Amino acid sequence: MPISLRAALMAGALCISGTAVRAEPISLSQALTLGAEQSPRISQAKALADAAEARARQAGVGPNPEIGVTVENFGGTGPYRNFRTSETSLELSQRLELGGKRSARVAVAKAERDFALLAFARAQFDLARDVRVAHAELKAAEDRAVLARDNVGRAQELARTAGLLVEAGRDPPLRKLRADALLAEAQAEQTRSFADMLAARRLLASLIGSNDPELSAGDTSDQPPPPEVAHDVSGLDERLSEAERDAARARIKLAQATAVPDVTASAGVRRFADGRETAVVAGFSIPFPIRDRNRGGIAAAQADSLASEASLAQTRLDAKRARHDAQFAFDAAQMRVEALSGAGATQAEEALRIARAGYAAGKFSLVELIDAQQAYNSAKLLLIEARLDRARAAAALVRANAQ
Repeated sequence: MPISLRAALMAGALCISGTAVRAEPISLSQALTLGAEQSPRISQAKALADAAEARARQAGVGPNPEIGVTVENFGGTGPYRNFRTSETSLELSQRLELGGKRSARVAVAKAERDFALLAFARAQFDLARDVRVAHAELKAAEDRAVLARDNVGRAQELARTAGLLVEAGRDPPLRKLRADALLAEAQAEQTRSFADMLAARRLLASLIGSNDPELSAGDTSDQPPPPEVAHDVSGLDERLSEAERDAARARIKLAQATAVPDVTASAGVRRFADGRETAVVAGFSIPFPIRDRNRGGIAAAQADSLASEASLAQTRLDAKRARHDAQFAFDAAQMRVEALSGAGATQAEEALRIARAGYAAGKFSLVELIDAQQAYNSAKLLLIEARLDRARAAAALVRANAQ
């Protein structure tokens, strides 16, 4: 085993055993707050929303006027060899947007801004879901590590008792070998559980931006169930898909407006060098749309709109199924937790205590003690997994009900 991994596992063992000073366990609400404040995912989504807001402000700005200077009739032959007969024009021109381009551009930018704001909210809810799951996984990993530590302690005591019984002639030597094998298995499981705990710790730390080497998850068994929402209320994913559809519709109008040519009007003053007279000049220009009528752009925007409609329909189906599945999974996990937390767990613990005392007194065999130990471990692990499944389902349900 690499030295770094061995050191990490030893640190985890000390942390679980309580011989090292442990930091206060982080609660779920604290983890959610840290994640929202420090996650790069949230920073990225916020920056994208700010950029969309800035583009929405910019979309309403019209084109700038242009100023131009034109010098004519110079540098030629005869009387045009110099600037004596030149004509200088100073003109101011302005492109006039036609076809509703500006309003269509503003509508697209506002729709994209709304989409970016909803995407920001989605990033927040997605991170919250991941933090909830990671927090629950760390708590479950810590509980499994504690159980593995306790199993090692019981296995050591069993091996010591078996050795005494063998020395006293009350048990054959094979029982001591079996007890030693159980101790080796328990120590191997302890190593694996500590490695899983360290991996879960790193995952939660990466999500919330924590550098605490002894990060520990607080108990979440008293968390209230996720609130229910009305079935006819659009969820976050549906609203996001609706915003994408609205933006696609707005792009159709923008593509149609782009096909309308703009007019450029100009006005200025012309000065004649030979007599120093001046005159007003004015004009306008307009493209002649015989080649580019933006037909391809309009067709593409219409196709994108059809795709967004289909995407919205699929999102509504997926959102409905996700809510139903998450609610069903949460209810089932809650029932499992309640069943496994009842008399069965208490009875398994009491049976193990009686079996250990009975084996030490010579009233029970090693096989009976092993069966009691396995039944106790199974009950504890099932409860840990049920609580983890409940936390995962609760995270999925909160995300599915996000608005």
